[in-house]
Amino acid sequence: MRKVYVVGLGPGDSRCLTAEARSALDEAHVLCGYGVYVDLVAPLYPEKEVFTTPMTQELERCRWALETAREGKSVAMLCSGDAGVYGMAGPLLQLTEGGEEVEITVVPGVTAALSGAAMLGAPLMHDFCVISLSDLLTPWDQIAKRLVCAAEGDSVIVLYNPGS
Repeated sequence: MRKVYVVGLGPGDSRCLTAEARSALDEAHVLCGYGVYVDLVAPLYPEKEVFTTPMTQELERCRWALETAREGKSVAMLCSGDAGVYGMAGPLLQLTEGGEEVEITVVPGVTAALSGAAMLGAPLMHDFCVISLSDLLTPWDQIAKRLVCAAEGDSVIVLYNPGS
């Protein structure tokens, strides 16, 4: 099949999976991801093979998913929230920039910003920005500059990864 679905699981409750995410999970032969994310959906698919790696091994996970797809199995690469918002879509697509014989489908999910906002009412009804405080891939000086610029812009600021 030679396909990798990069699936945003949403905020962590299986009831919040999009229909497209459920369809991709149904189609995939293998569930691949950080262990916590795989644990969220593996009980729904006990017959599926799973592959997990710890946090900080994202590139290894991507390489494994691509190799497994090349071997003919379809893979669901799992992310929390949305696959394109601090998710695995970016690293996976970067690894395939030179051309790839594997089809990649990015499947959107509900972000923490959107699900949290829904719980509060409508705090994002005007301009807002989302900033990750994780300095694993972005230098802290750049993050600090973004925080200052966002505050000066008088927008609602959504912060991700405050524990980083």
